[in-house]
Amino acid sequence: MYPPGMALPLIAELVALVGGTVLTMTPAAPDPAQPDAEPSYVVYEGTVVFEDGTIVQAGPDIELAAGTRIIDVTGMFVIPGMIDGFVQFDAEHDALYTAAGVTMVRDVGGARQRLLELRNFRDAIPGPALLTAGAVLGGYPPASPEAAIFETPEQVDELLPIVMGEGVDFFSIFPNMPTDAWLRTIEIGLENGFQVWSPTGPEMGLMALLSAGQKGFFYLDSLLPPKTEWDFVQPLAFKRNIAAFTESKAAIVPMLRATEKRLDGNAPEEEQHLNYFQYLDRHYEVWWSEDRALRNQMVETVDNYLETGERVIQKQFKVLKMIDDAGGLLIPGSGAPHPGLMPGAGLVDELVLWQAAGLSPQRILTAATAGAADALGQAGSRGRIQAGFTADLVCIPRDPRINIANLYNPEIVVVRGDVNMKEDLLEMRGDLAKRIAERVELAAQPIEVAAPDTPEGDIVLQGFIESKARDARISAERWAIVREPDGSTTYCGRVVTVGDGTFLDTDLSIVQRTRNGELESVFLKLEQGPDILTLKGSWAGERFHLERRLNGVFIDNNQTPEKPVTIEVGSVTSLLILGQYEKTGRFPVIFFHEGFDAEIIGWELGIAEELVHFVKTQRGIMGFGFNERGGVASWKTQTGDATTGQIYTSVDTSILEETAFGGPGFPILASKKQTFTTVPVEAPEETPSVESEEKLETPGTDG
Repeated sequence: MYPPGMALPLIAELVALVGGTVLTMTPAAPDPAQPDAEPSYVVYEGTVVFEDGTIVQAGPDIELAAGTRIIDVTGMFVIPGMIDGFVQFDAEHDALYTAAGVTMVRDVGGARQRLLELRNFRDAIPGPALLTAGAVLGGYPPASPEAAIFETPEQVDELLPIVMGEGVDFFSIFPNMPTDAWLRTIEIGLENGFQVWSPTGPEMGLMALLSAGQKGFFYLDSLLPPKTEWDFVQPLAFKRNIAAFTESKAAIVPMLRATEKRLDGNAPEEEQHLNYFQYLDRHYEVWWSEDRALRNQMVETVDNYLETGERVIQKQFKVLKMIDDAGGLLIPGSGAPHPGLMPGAGLVDELVLWQAAGLSPQRILTAATAGAADALGQAGSRGRIQAGFTADLVCIPRDPRINIANLYNPEIVVVRGDVNMKEDLLEMRGDLAKRIAERVELAAQPIEVAAPDTPEGDIVLQGFIESKARDARISAERWAIVREPDGSTTYCGRVVTVGDGTFLDTDLSIVQRTRNGELESVFLKLEQGPDILTLKGSWAGERFHLERRLNGVFIDNNQTPEKPVTIEVGSVTSLLILGQYEKTGRFPVIFFHEGFDAEIIGWELGIAEELVHFVKTQRGIMGFGFNERGGVASWKTQTGDATTGQIYTSVDTSILEETAFGGPGFPILASKKQTFTTVPVEAPEETPSVESEEKLETPGTDG
C-alpha cells in the first residue's frame, strides 16, 4: 500500500530519446595536441534507451527493438539530471525540483524519521532521489527542533552507532558541537565510511578539521582565514587555506546565492506571488517576507549595506575561481527553501553565479552532474549517461555549454525512467499551486477540535487554545482539568495539528493523571490517516512502565526507575501540571520522539516576575504564565537560544476559550505566590539534552 499521493510504479517499457545531442559527462580521451585544454566529455548526436529506471543503451548508432517507445528530441541537448548538494527537503517541492531538472537532492538535516521515510519511498514518487543526514548533529542550543545534541565523546560513542544504524547517508554537523565530540564524530565517520559535512566552527577551524580527516564543507566562509570577515579580507589571503583544502581532496558547497540575494530589489507583490509564493506554503511566504523586511531595514540603517554586499560577492567570485583553478572540488547547492532560494530553479540560480565568477559552462555542468554524483557517493549510478546508470535525464532546447542559464525551463525531464513532457511539468506546477491556494484558504478557518474524553468526576476548568508559527495556524487544543472521586487530578487534552501537504493531519488525545501532585499514569492516542498509535504508562513497583501499540498490535514496553513530573508532546496539559509543581531547578520529563519513542530527559524550571514560568528544554525555552483560575494565560515556545540570537522557530499560543463553571478553577499553588516572587532562570551545570539522558529500558517483548 502506498501513502496518499504516491503513484504506482509503471509497467516497465523500453523508451528511447532519439536525435538529441547527448552530453554524456563521461570523460573523453585527452587531445595530445592540446595538453592544457580543459577536460572534456563524450558528446554525440544519437539515442538513449532506458527501461525500468535504468539506461540500457546509449550511443550514436543504436538499433531499436520492436515496440520501443520513441521520443523525438531532435535539436535538443540531453544531459544527466542535476544534483542539488544542499537543501532542507520538503516533499511538497517535488514538482519544483522535477520541473527544473533536479533529479537528486541532499538534505543537510531535519526531522530524522520523516526524512528517512521519505527517502525510502522515493521510487514511488515522481520527484528527486533523496540523500539525507537525518538529524543535524550538534551541541546546545540545538540547530533545529529535531537536532541531536552530542556534548561529549562518550555520547558520540554511545549514540552515533544508533544514527548510523538508522540508515543515514552522511553526517551533518552544526558548528556549535564541542571540539572533542566533533573530532570523535569525524573519527567514527572515517572508520565506517560516512562522510562528515559542516561549516567550520569558532573553535574548529579549517586546518584542524582537515587534519582530523573531514572532507566536506558548507559555505565559502569555511575557507576564511582566522579572525577575518568578508568585509575586510582580500582574496589573496585565501591561498594557504585553498592549497590545504585542495591537497586534502576535500569538497565544498559554496552557496554564492545565499550571499548574493541580499542585493535583490523588492519585486512587486504580484510578481513575487507569480514566481514564488503560489508554489510555497504560507509559512515560507511569511518567512521570506520577514527576511525581506529585515534586509530592507539593513539597507535603511546600515551605511553602504548594498555597496558592501556587492564587494563581498565579488570577493567570493574571485575565491571560487581560485578554488577551481587550484583543482578544488566544488559541489553546487541551492540552500532551498531558505528565503530567496527557490526549490529547483534555485540550483540554476547558483550555477549562473558560478559562470559570473569565471568558471566555464562545461566545468559547471560537470560539477552539477558527474562531479556531484562522484563526491556524494553516487559514482557508478548517477551523473552520467551510459549503460547501467539510473535513467535521470534532462532535455533542454539550448546548449548549456554556451551559457549555463540555458538550463532553465527544460522541455523533458526523466526521473528514474519516468518521462515527464513539458505539459506534464506544467501540470505538476499547476497542481502544486492549486493545493497551496486551497491550504491558504483552509488556514484562514479555525481548527476544529472535539472535546477531550474525560473520566468520571468534576471538571473544574476547561479551555481552548490555538498555536501559530509565522502567522500560520499549526495546531489547536481543547483541554480540561478533572477532580476524580478518588482524589486524583486528571489533565485531559485533545490536540489537532494541521498537515502540510507532505504529512497528514494528526489528532492526539492525552490524559495525565496525578495524585498528591505526582504523575501516576498517562495515556496517549495519536490518530494519523488510517493508523492509531497508543501509549499507556503507569508508576508501579518503583518503576514507570510504558506500553506502545500500533493499530492494536503490541510494539514494545519500556520502563525507567525515575519518576517523571510530566510528559512532553506539545500539550498544554504539561504546563498545567507544572503550575502545581512546587520546585524550581532540574526535573525529569518523558520526552516523546516521533512514533512515541520515549526517553527521560531533564528540564530546568525557573519563575520570574509576575509568576511567569520559564523552562529550559533540550530544544530551547518555553515561557508561560497563569491567570487567577489556574489556566494558562500566555505561552510562547522558542527553539534555539535567545541570548545568542539563534532562534530557529517561535510558536505563540492564543487562549480562545476558558471557563471554570462559576467556581475558582484550579489556581496555581499558593506556596508559589508566597515564595517565588523573582527567581531567575539559571543555566544548569550540565545542559539537559535528549542524547545525554538515560534511555528507557526495553524488556524482552513478552507482550
